Amino acid sequence: MIGLTIGLAFLAGLALVAVGWRLLGRAESGAARPDRRRGLAALALGAVACIASATGAVRAGFLHATVIPLASAGSALRAAPEAVAGLEDGLPEPFPAPDFAGIAAWINSPPLTMAGLRGKVVLIDFWTYSCINCVRTLPYLTAWDRKYRRDGLVIVGVHAPEFRFETRLANVQAAVARYGIRYPVALDSGLHTWSNFHNEYWPAHYLIDRRGRVVYTHFGEGQYDVTENNIRVLLGLHGKVRPDGTPVPISPVQTPETYLGYLRAERFAGTPAIEQGAAQSYRFPALLPPDSWALRGSWSVGPQKITALAPDAAIRLRFTGRKVFLVLGTSTGSPVRATILLNGSPPQASAGRGAPGGTATIARDTLYELIDQGAVRSGVVEIRADQPGLEAYAFTFGS
Repeated sequence: MIGLTIGLAFLAGLALVAVGWRLLGRAESGAARPDRRRGLAALALGAVACIASATGAVRAGFLHATVIPLASAGSALRAAPEAVAGLEDGLPEPFPAPDFAGIAAWINSPPLTMAGLRGKVVLIDFWTYSCINCVRTLPYLTAWDRKYRRDGLVIVGVHAPEFRFETRLANVQAAVARYGIRYPVALDSGLHTWSNFHNEYWPAHYLIDRRGRVVYTHFGEGQYDVTENNIRVLLGLHGKVRPDGTPVPISPVQTPETYLGYLRAERFAGTPAIEQGAAQSYRFPALLPPDSWALRGSWSVGPQKITALAPDAAIRLRFTGRKVFLVLGTSTGSPVRATILLNGSPPQASAGRGAPGGTATIARDTLYELIDQGAVRSGVVEIRADQPGLEAYAFTFGS
C-alpha cells in the first residue's frame, strides 16, 4: 500500500509529465517508425525526482532521469569517430555503451555489467510487456538468441515500464515465461538505464561490439534483416540473411494509440467532460466521430487508467484497423469479465484471441487482443464491464 507521501509525489511527477506531453505532442505510427511513447527531456528530471524519491517503482514510459537535449546518446558519450566496416546503417561515430544502472531485479541471469560483457557482441532491447510493438519484435529476438548465443551474442532485454503495474517483478516474470524469453532481462523500473542511454522509444535496439561500443541502433519495428546481418558482421560470420518479406503490421490509416487516463486522454467525445479522479456517470454521444471514444455509466478516470464502478459501464471507440488491442487490468484482485461488441453485435469470427466468443476474462494486468477483423476496416468496438473493477489504460491497433 503506497502511503500519502508517495501518492502525492507520484501525482506531482505525473503532473510534470502531463505538461511535457502537451508541449511535445505525439508521433504518428509508420511502417518503420517506433512506438515513441513520448520521451521527455527538460521536465523529466523533476518528474523522476518526485516519483523515484517516494518509490522505486515508477511510471516510466516517458520519463528521463536527467535533463538532456533530445539527441542520441552519442552526443553525450562520444568516442573518437571510427565507424565499423561492413555494417549497414552503422553509426558513423560509435560511442561507449552506457552501463546498467538502477536495475531492480534480473531475470534469467545474475547481474551483468558492460565491463563484464567486453569481448561479447551485445544487443540491448528496451521493451515493456504491454507494448504491442515490443511484443511483435520478441519472436525475432528469441530466434537470434537461439541462433547466435553460442557464437558470442548476448541479448539483454531492459524492461522499462510504461504503466505502474509493469514495475512488478511477478508481472514481468510471467511475461518472460509467456513469450519464451531465455536471455537476460533487467527490470529498469526507475528508468535509470533508459536515461543512461538517452532512450526515447519502445522498442529500441542498441548493438554493441566486442570493444563495448554502440555501433548500430534501430528504433521501432521492422528492418530485422538489417539488424541480424549486423549481428553477423560483428560475430565474424559470413553470408547474409535475406529479408523475410513480412510487412510491419501498421497501416497509415489506422487509428493512433489512444490513452484513457486523463494525463494523455485525447479525442474524448462523451458527456459530461472527464472528471479527474472522481466518480462520474457518463453518456455516449448520438454519433461518435472517427478515432474518438466515449464512456457510459459510472467510471473513475485516473491519471493512467479508467476504472468501472458499476456493472454495464462501457467504453466505445470508433476505429480503423485490423486488430484492436487494449491494456486491461482489475482493481479487485480477482478476475473480472467484459463483453465485447463490434458494430453493436457480438464479434463472432472477428473476436480477438484475448476475447474468445466476445468475452474477455481479465485476470492480470496486460495487453488483450479484443478484435481481429482479418483486414483493415473501420468499425465501432464496445467494451462492457460485467462487474465493477475493470481497469482500462490504452488502445493500440494492428493491421
